[in-house]
Amino acid sequence: MRSKMWIILGLTVLLVLGASNVLAHEHRHVGGYEVSFGWRVEPAYAGIYNGPEVFVEDEDGNPVEGLEEILKLEVSFGSVSKALSLYAVWQSPGHYTADLLPTLPGDYSFRLFGMIHDVEVDEVFTSADGQYSSVEPLEDIAFPNEMSLQARIEALEAQIADLMAQIED
Repeated sequence: MRSKMWIILGLTVLLVLGASNVLAHEHRHVGGYEVSFGWRVEPAYAGIYNGPEVFVEDEDGNPVEGLEEILKLEVSFGSVSKALSLYAVWQSPGHYTADLLPTLPGDYSFRLFGMIHDVEVDEVFTSADGQYSSVEPLEDIAFPNEMSLQARIEALEAQIADLMAQIED
């Protein structure tokens, strides 16, 4: 129970610290628009909920809204790809995201395509270019190391025994 609490607390801290970090994003001019792309939380880790995010501004720096149904996003890893659903981030105009749980460490590529008003968009962003992080192995931040099934059972049995003793006291 405590370990789950610490994991949730750690993920929350990562989300809070990473939410405002667009420095680790790739920035491109597409027509008269500035498109920034990267992970919601940097660095990204395999097995931890994350997702790509896109910021779109016009040439005057104004956020461009209403693109969640017009722009399409596709993720690729090696030879496999999958369409993702973009959605607008609440109370953050011009900010779009998609949900993704990257399951393997390595380089991910994203194809953003469709229209921004009258400008056609067909851009590929890849973590291999170094503008945003590749997905890192969970072992880089996991502690203690993953326990075996038997060790987990023993740990749960010890917690149950402790709770039973507390109830009896």
